[in-house]
Amino acid sequence: MNKVKYYTFIAWIALSMFFLTQAMIGGFVSFTGGDITPFEKVNLSTLIIIAAGAILLVEALMNFMDRPREEEELQSPGQVPTKPQMSFKSILIYVVLVVAILVSGLALRSILPVFRISPWVHLIVAAVGFIGLKPIFLRKKRS
Repeated sequence: MNKVKYYTFIAWIALSMFFLTQAMIGGFVSFTGGDITPFEKVNLSTLIIIAAGAILLVEALMNFMDRPREEEELQSPGQVPTKPQMSFKSILIYVVLVVAILVSGLALRSILPVFRISPWVHLIVAAVGFIGLKPIFLRKKRS
C-alpha cells in the first residue's frame, strides 16, 4: 500500500470511528431525553484534528514498534534479536507535531464552518465509512 493510500486509510477509519461514537452517544442522550445539541455540532477543524492526529499516532506507534527486518536478522544468525529502542528525539518530534496539529486546529476553529448533524445521520455516515473500507481500501491486487 502506498503512503497516500495508507494515510487516507488511517484517516478514514478514525473519522468513521468518530462518527460512530457521536452517533452512539447522541442516540443514548436522545433516548434518555437529554439535550443532544452538543452532539449535533461537528466543526470542520475537529475533523482535521482527528484525521491528522490519527495518522500521527499510528506513525508513532509503528516507529516505536519497529522490528529488525528479516534481511538484518539473516545477516547475523548467531545474534539474539534486540528489543526496539525508543529514541528521545523521535518522541520529542511526535510531541511537537501533536502540539502543532492541536494549535493549528484550534486556530482554525473560528474560521472553519460548523455542521449540524443529527445522531442518525452520524450513524449513516459511520456505516458508509465502514462499508466503504472494503471496496476502496481492502481490495486484493490483481496479478
